[in-house]
Amino acid sequence: MTLATGPRTLLVFGAGFSLQEPMVESPLPGGVATVVRFVLNLPSWVQITALALGIAAAVVVVALVGRRRAAIQTWVDTRRRGVRIALAAAAAAVVLGFAGFGAGSWRYMQHDNGFCTGCHVMGPAYVRFTKSEHNTLSCHACHQQSMAASMRQLYLWVAERPAEIGPHAKVPNAVCANCHVTGEREVWQRIASTAGHRTHLESDSSVLRNVQCVTCHGVEVHHFAPLDKTCGQAGCHGMNQIALGKMRGQTALHCTTCHRFTAEVPALATRDSAAGTLTPGERQCFSCHEMRERLAGMNLDPSRDPHRGTCGMCHKPHRQEQPAAAKATCAQAACHGDWRKVPFHVGIGHRNAGEQCTLCHQPHAARVDPSDCAGCHAAVRGRSAGGRRVMPPLPFDTTKALRKVSWWAPPPDRPRGKGDALAPPDPAAALPADTFPHDRHKSLTCITCHASQRQHGRLTFQPPRGCQICHHEASAKLDCSRCHTPAELAAPQSVTVRVAVSGAPARGHPARFDHAVHRALPCTGCHAAAVTLAPAAAVASCTACHDGHHAAGRRCAACHATDSEEVREAHAPPERGHLACDACHVAGIVARLVPDRAFCSTCHAERGDHYAARECTVCHFQMTPETLKPLLAEQGSDST
Repeated sequence: MTLATGPRTLLVFGAGFSLQEPMVESPLPGGVATVVRFVLNLPSWVQITALALGIAAAVVVVALVGRRRAAIQTWVDTRRRGVRIALAAAAAAVVLGFAGFGAGSWRYMQHDNGFCTGCHVMGPAYVRFTKSEHNTLSCHACHQQSMAASMRQLYLWVAERPAEIGPHAKVPNAVCANCHVTGEREVWQRIASTAGHRTHLESDSSVLRNVQCVTCHGVEVHHFAPLDKTCGQAGCHGMNQIALGKMRGQTALHCTTCHRFTAEVPALATRDSAAGTLTPGERQCFSCHEMRERLAGMNLDPSRDPHRGTCGMCHKPHRQEQPAAAKATCAQAACHGDWRKVPFHVGIGHRNAGEQCTLCHQPHAARVDPSDCAGCHAAVRGRSAGGRRVMPPLPFDTTKALRKVSWWAPPPDRPRGKGDALAPPDPAAALPADTFPHDRHKSLTCITCHASQRQHGRLTFQPPRGCQICHHEASAKLDCSRCHTPAELAAPQSVTVRVAVSGAPARGHPARFDHAVHRALPCTGCHAAAVTLAPAAAVASCTACHDGHHAAGRRCAACHATDSEEVREAHAPPERGHLACDACHVAGIVARLVPDRAFCSTCHAERGDHYAARECTVCHFQMTPETLKPLLAEQGSDST
């Protein structure tokens, strides 16, 4: 078999086959760099032999020149002036050539990346470097060390040719800071303010105290972007393996898939706040296709999630093996460790279930309205807790409670033997009415009226005043019809009015109050007392509004029962029925009376058609009603 090479082509000829395939061209720089790599990668004995021969040749040349320096000097002196000038120029050119070669070599070794590839024959690493944002820099711009250290490494390479080269020319943070902190101040400030950088650079832990940039950005040579194994380096997060469910042993995910390393954090936020930003949230969890399918049926409601979609607050994929294990994290010190300080949790109504967080607070919808007692109790009844059915009381169904205890009971004398079952209650039997209209108060929270700690369920106020404080608040704006229905106010109400006559004890006079007659008046016109809205004494006696009922044109019989025996006896002869009324009646009232035709018809109703268009006093007293009015209060006048 023979090999024939051409440009970028490898030809192989052998017995019965011919193979031609393209050669892979080296990504390393060519030219001088190729010669340097060839020289530096020669076998160690060749390099040492060449070095020894070179030194020996130099010693021989120096010895010969030194031994024959007198003859050389004589030969030069015997030459013509032009020859000596030419020899001097040649010598100077040689010196300058060596000086130039030395300067060029120095520059090449210090600033040309091709020289470094003489020893660092790392094709993939060099390719990554040429494609990075650092490709305009020289190797020594970042990898800086003394000349002594470089010579030592050259000696070790040539003399010992080790199988592995130890770490050297490390890149400290100060080198990175020369460009990223000083040269790109605005860019660096934005980078340094991200959650991940603040968490690592501002940490006071022993692991991160002296963290270097290349710790994360140099796990693979010249691969400056963090890799999957960056976070899992020894001494960092090496033991943080995924343990949750089917994710256990998952290696295809990078840490930053879940942890928002580059999320921006406000400048005034603390380091702990920055670390909290790294906690996986809903967006990170839903970035996984399988998680989107699993969580799609949960109907997550962000408005009821007090954790604001931060899944990692409860779910710890690195420690928990099952999702249900998140329930044990509720009472952690950083979350709800102080739950016992909340009276609602340790009150008489909830102290037995205080440690069962998920009995009331459902995962992903933990926000519960503590005032919705009925809604919460009904929801708990519909769920299973710890494999058992929980049956908390329902606070509003008092009719159901009455049905159980007082609706129906067997006759006390009924015999009950073995197997003697009670007869079912009659469905047609009337149920007792609820003593309080809970159905009309469902918009209120239970704890508005009922205590939830001591004496669970007791009223927090004294009825009826407690009810009135709530219902009669801002009475001027109340809509009374919300509680007092028209049917409730339709029937007239009987009231008793206190009536007093001179010389006789006060007595109650029955009267009728009809809301329909007073519908044009606002309710608060009569019901004005604070809290109770009870009518004032003057309103209750009707005199507050009806103080003009003794005016002219008003019929006394409209209010006073003039046909009663008591009235007839009080006005029978020899009593004066037309004058000196103030002898018995209150003078203030008598002063407002006008003896017009309506006044006379109180006693003489049967003569109502007698000269209907004329006033009675014109004929019977020869006076007009206005002229006769003063005589009603004159006790000394005679009756006509």
